[in-house]
Amino acid sequence: MLVEQEMKRGEQMDDRIFPILGTTIAPLIGRKALVGSVENALKKRTPDHIQVVGARFSGKTVLLNEIARYFQEEDTTYTATFFWDLGHCTPQTDEQFIIRFTEKLTSALKKNHPDLSEYLHELEDVSYQEIAEVLEVLKEENGKVLAILDGFDRPLLNGQLTRNLWDQLRELAIKPSLRFVTASRRSLRELIRQPDAQTSDFWNIFAPNPVRVGCFDEDDLDDALTRLSHVSFTRGALTEIWNSTNGFPLMVLETLNCIADSEELGNVTDVAVRDACQSAYSSLYDPIDTLWGECSSAAQEVFRRIESDNAVATTDVSDELGEALISRGFVARGRGKLFRANRLLCKYLSSQNNEDSAMFRLFGKEGEYNRHFRTVLELRISQLESVDGELKRYLMRGVEDMPLYPSVFLANIRGIANHAFELIWDAELSERKIPSDWISTWRYNGERDVDDFTTSFPKGGRRLRLLNLMTGSDRSSPVTKWVGKDTYELMCAVHRFGDFGQHQEDSPVGVGTAYAALHLCVELAAKLGSELSGDASRRETL
Repeated sequence: MLVEQEMKRGEQMDDRIFPILGTTIAPLIGRKALVGSVENALKKRTPDHIQVVGARFSGKTVLLNEIARYFQEEDTTYTATFFWDLGHCTPQTDEQFIIRFTEKLTSALKKNHPDLSEYLHELEDVSYQEIAEVLEVLKEENGKVLAILDGFDRPLLNGQLTRNLWDQLRELAIKPSLRFVTASRRSLRELIRQPDAQTSDFWNIFAPNPVRVGCFDEDDLDDALTRLSHVSFTRGALTEIWNSTNGFPLMVLETLNCIADSEELGNVTDVAVRDACQSAYSSLYDPIDTLWGECSSAAQEVFRRIESDNAVATTDVSDELGEALISRGFVARGRGKLFRANRLLCKYLSSQNNEDSAMFRLFGKEGEYNRHFRTVLELRISQLESVDGELKRYLMRGVEDMPLYPSVFLANIRGIANHAFELIWDAELSERKIPSDWISTWRYNGERDVDDFTTSFPKGGRRLRLLNLMTGSDRSSPVTKWVGKDTYELMCAVHRFGDFGQHQEDSPVGVGTAYAALHLCVELAAKLGSELSGDASRRETL
């Protein structure tokens, strides 16, 4: 099995033995145990809702396509099955999601439930309620729908879909006539952006352990090798395949393509595999570059240690960092160690290290600056010892958006600002009541807009005015116990960017602008971590 969405539009399927690019989905190779486990979970008396998780290029789309084919052609558990790639034409609003979902459902129902399909097709305005009614009728007819949603990270990353939609999907999902299978690069809970959406029960419907799509195992490789019927592989050649690729599908299959193209006959040796890897490297350069760029700086440092020392004990590496490398085929795991640094990645890193100056390589050109400045911010975030965990999670999601999705990050800044305000209020005004003596003092000092604070606790932009007064104005002294004036100034800037992010109106957002906003958010988190930790020695004086 192979790659998923990274296929060039307008390009026909690669006609080599193992197609890896094109506008159609590549055929399944190996993965029998994985496919079987998903199919069995969907055929139980009470089937699971399943989330499939795997790195880019790991083959999630190919797996889902095979699941869809199986239930459409070979098994009658589900009377309607549809495959929806959310990575293309991603719905931007709740309404768009419901409309596209209904279109897919309408098409899937045509074969076995034509009356229901026609009913949905003739609706002028479709809503959640009509879908729920159709699923109730299906239940009475013993019908079932399997909804396979690929690229589910994309609608979650844009942060525009609301809790209302997720709650509606949850209500649909608890009906016995509907089951979901989703695919994403991380678990769904890790991808949620909107604070309100996090509290939806939709995320609780899925089986607790996601199906992980990772590197090939020996059975998967054996299945691939059977397609090369004109050659056989020596033991050394097989070892070399593992050393060079660690079984990562894209790397394995492109290497095998090069062996097939070389018209090798008879036994393929370790030397022939190394030559094939050299030939494959040019076409694998961009995917390796992408996969490496998606790793955090901490994960990259772990890999360099493994490359240098041959192995690192798993107890010395967090599960998250280890999984980031293993899932991309950069290292292998066994006997309590991370080992076998991927040779293709080593070659890639060697080519990077040979350039003149590290600083020039990283930041000398605008494109390189845009690509690598995220690492600077990531390292800065890693320095924040006392930062609130939820705030840190928002920041790391922002780093992941850059530099490809600056508008997505800006659209989610409001969540950072709102959470920062809550942290401040928890420390300074835990009961969300403004002391009357503060109000009296501000009135005496002639401060404007004070009376509104006597009737209700401020929301929106009014929170900035309250924080301004609390941290000291031209007329009034500070009354805060923890936060200082620089926190107020940072909050003002972040809040303004949050407003801008909600009203981009199709205006292109510069990467540099988004980086500036993200840097402000990071320093706001740093300041709050220092001030709210209660360690007065770490507070800076103005």
